[in-house]
Amino acid sequence: MLEHTADVTGTLVVTIKLLMALSLGCLIGVERQWRQRYTGLTTYALVAMGAAAYTSLPALYDTVDLRLAGQVVTGIGFLGAGLIMKEGQSVRGLSTAATVWSTGAVGVLIGNGMWIAAIETAVLIACVNIFLPRFSGFFDRFAPAEIEAEKFYVIELKCSGNDEATIRTKLLQSMTARKLRLQSLESHDLTDRSGVKVEAVVYCAEKDNALVESLVGELSISPLVFSSSWTLTPSSD
Repeated sequence: MLEHTADVTGTLVVTIKLLMALSLGCLIGVERQWRQRYTGLTTYALVAMGAAAYTSLPALYDTVDLRLAGQVVTGIGFLGAGLIMKEGQSVRGLSTAATVWSTGAVGVLIGNGMWIAAIETAVLIACVNIFLPRFSGFFDRFAPAEIEAEKFYVIELKCSGNDEATIRTKLLQSMTARKLRLQSLESHDLTDRSGVKVEAVVYCAEKDNALVESLVGELSISPLVFSSSWTLTPSSD
């Protein structure tokens, strides 16, 4: 069992380390909170100070244990993972999680007495978060446009059986005028035998709800159409 050998001077040094880590964590946290990220001043201050406290522990027993630093970084990694959120096709929180993880390194450096390296790391983290997003926006302007998958729409028109051929013709003409492409076109008797439902699956190069709405709106004006609707479908299946 390890024997506690630290004197008043050693304890004072650890206190200074904790205060230093807390200050540098606050520096990073101020920048994050100012930019309205998910975490702010308190989180980064605690991460930096906690990492410094863990890595200062061996010094109180007059030992050196670099494995402890690795365990601290791993634990902070789990904390950062909780900040990553997926919204639709986009992922948010990656830079915030990376900043939390990097702030742990500041605390580890402070805990091991590497003051200058810790200050340099904290300043660089803040600078990266302040200036690099501007360069990222610059590159985004010149990046090739993302190729979007074709979007499919299901259009449904209800009419009498006698007007089915007329409605199908009008639908095809409206599609051609708007440069929409036809995937399939079917007619089905309504369950109450009161008419026919004309169902078309159309697609275009990109999402354009307004274009499809104008097509359906134009056809719905016709007195031959009982009702009309359209929906965006994820695939052609």
